[in-house]
Amino acid sequence: MGFSPLDQKLKLVKHAWTPETIEQALAMGTEIPSVRRAAKRFEALTKVPLSKSSLAALLTEYGGQLVAVQEKEAAEASRAPEKGEVLSQRALAEPDAPVMALSMDGVMINVRGEGWKEAKVVAISAVEQVQEAPGEEPKVQLSRHSYRAGLWEAATFAKQQWAEARRRGLEKARQLVCVSDGAAWIWGIVLTCYVSCVQIIDWWHAVEKLWEIGSILMGEEGDASKVWVKHLKDLLWAGNVRGLVHEVRLCCPRGAPLPERLGTLIGYFYHHRRRMAYQAFREAGYPVGSGTVESGCKVVVQERMTQAGMRWSRIGAQAMLALRCLLLSDRWDTEWRSMFPALSPT
Repeated sequence: MGFSPLDQKLKLVKHAWTPETIEQALAMGTEIPSVRRAAKRFEALTKVPLSKSSLAALLTEYGGQLVAVQEKEAAEASRAPEKGEVLSQRALAEPDAPVMALSMDGVMINVRGEGWKEAKVVAISAVEQVQEAPGEEPKVQLSRHSYRAGLWEAATFAKQQWAEARRRGLEKARQLVCVSDGAAWIWGIVLTCYVSCVQIIDWWHAVEKLWEIGSILMGEEGDASKVWVKHLKDLLWAGNVRGLVHEVRLCCPRGAPLPERLGTLIGYFYHHRRRMAYQAFREAGYPVGSGTVESGCKVVVQERMTQAGMRWSRIGAQAMLALRCLLLSDRWDTEWRSMFPALSPT
């Protein structure tokens, strides 16, 4: 088989495009929520012909390579030290701030032949306090977000999110905070990977449970129900979970069995009571809402992968999730060529 010296000099790969052309095509296909529209936009801007099927193939190919890189990274991050191996703190990545936060959640994707499957997402952020006016309670600001997402079971996801955590320097952070909902798989990972982490139940998930209690005991509508739930919210905001549960019990007939759902909700607050010390958390300057990962689920997954009529192959979905996380973690430009050395200029 012959070859062109000019192709080698220009590093034209098997697609007969320059590395920069491939990178730009992939960036558009990753960001624009339609392969067809992305291909048309790319062709209009570059005057390089690109079909929908060709762009889809590129996304699967290079996204798949990125998946393999992430798998290798996760395996290395979770590898047990060998006998005699010395681990140096200096070799660990530095965190972006003394206090770092992580949140985990799941979002559904329609997978061909399987139906709706959960993609697990972790968002990692730097935590800062902003004093807007003297005497006011400082506001907590989260910035420099990064993500890792995939169609993984909890055990595999634990290794993947740990790789992202190590990359972001969570091992050297002065304090780590995890804010998430009450899903058991999330707190199982937290208890396994982050022993000294401050654990916080997302405030708005807890409030949703309060409204559900109010609906059961007071009805869904009416001023009395709103006033009573607001009283419960005030107790919860002050971290008084014991007082909250007491108020709920006072509204239940003495000696009568609790409705099954109400008993579950009371158990939720009791089980997570140490994760609901909201006043103490706020005073310490910690976030009490998991908006970063909920936003991450939207921008990383839903905006690109749950448009009307979309169904994904498992391989294609995982490839796109890897590409989206790279792009939205603001690492595309800095890490692209290190992950794809075949596209790197000489």
